[in-house]
Amino acid sequence: MNANDLIKARERLELWRNTPLTWDPVKGGKHPLVCWDDEKTYELGSDPEGTRFTAIRNRMMTGHYYPPDVLEFFGDWIEEQRELRPGDRVLQRARLFGPFPNPCLWAMTEIFVAEADVDTCSIGYVTTKHHFGRGIWRATLTRPEGRLSLTVRSTAGPGSFWFWIGLPIGRALMLRARRRAVEAFRSL
Repeated sequence: MNANDLIKARERLELWRNTPLTWDPVKGGKHPLVCWDDEKTYELGSDPEGTRFTAIRNRMMTGHYYPPDVLEFFGDWIEEQRELRPGDRVLQRARLFGPFPNPCLWAMTEIFVAEADVDTCSIGYVTTKHHFGRGIWRATLTRPEGRLSLTVRSTAGPGSFWFWIGLPIGRALMLRARRRAVEAFRSL
């Protein structure tokens, strides 16, 4: 983000900081009429020394899970120069047209899991009222027997009038973000 975008992001983060959640990570939430329950495991290749695991883990835990041409995260942890932790509010900026920063969609989520050890890393968030969708998302990276595996689980559906209007576009953006993250991890 450039300096002007960072100022706007800080303002929006403060404005939306206390926005109510629309999903509970334990109890769940009200499923919309159209709801996608996805679970997919991606094999990311060999990693006998664990260097690729460390690189991907660092991206996940610092809020750089997605390539910036798809989705950018902003929040307190960036300015505090620390890793994500449960309870962090995440301002998301989704680019609609790849390398072009605008037009974009802004949304707010809350981290419910952010944990890592020597061969497992997991991050996850739930939506707030300032999100076009409603649901929960979680990604878990593992390194069984020197190979990398990423499992992504999500429950998502429209949470706003605009998502209902652009339902096919919303789903396409969700799948594009997932695909681009996996591509980026495979290329490390």
